[in-house]
Amino acid sequence: MRPAVTPSGRLLLVEPQFVLRRTVATMAREMGLADVQEATSPALAERLLHERRFDALLIALDDDGEALKLVGRIRAGESPYPADLLVAATAGSCDVELALRLKELDVRRLLLKPFKVRGMLEAISALGAPVPLPSS
Repeated sequence: MRPAVTPSGRLLLVEPQFVLRRTVATMAREMGLADVQEATSPALAERLLHERRFDALLIALDDDGEALKLVGRIRAGESPYPADLLVAATAGSCDVELALRLKELDVRRLLLKPFKVRGMLEAISALGAPVPLPSS
């Protein structure tokens, strides 16, 4: 039996693909990288952001741009979260326009699909195995 590992921060993982989302969340918890809450869409993620506290966000970019709009609202201060919330993203592709937009939104890391689960775990770790926000 493995000793329990205490996660250092709370991460909101937004990923529509069930198997990938569940695998990454389970492994991140077991490795003590983060206490992971899962969301299937940017709309659900936004609701969770209003209901709970998170230290970082790992979000899959979608074709209709809702994920980028959500990150934009966070950066603009239109959410209960600090505008400097740590953010990483996944995407199917990335052109110059998207790269510039991600830089503008201070997205810390971008993973291009297809990638291995290890890539997402490394992205979580790169977010600093998020340090918890101070209680308010």
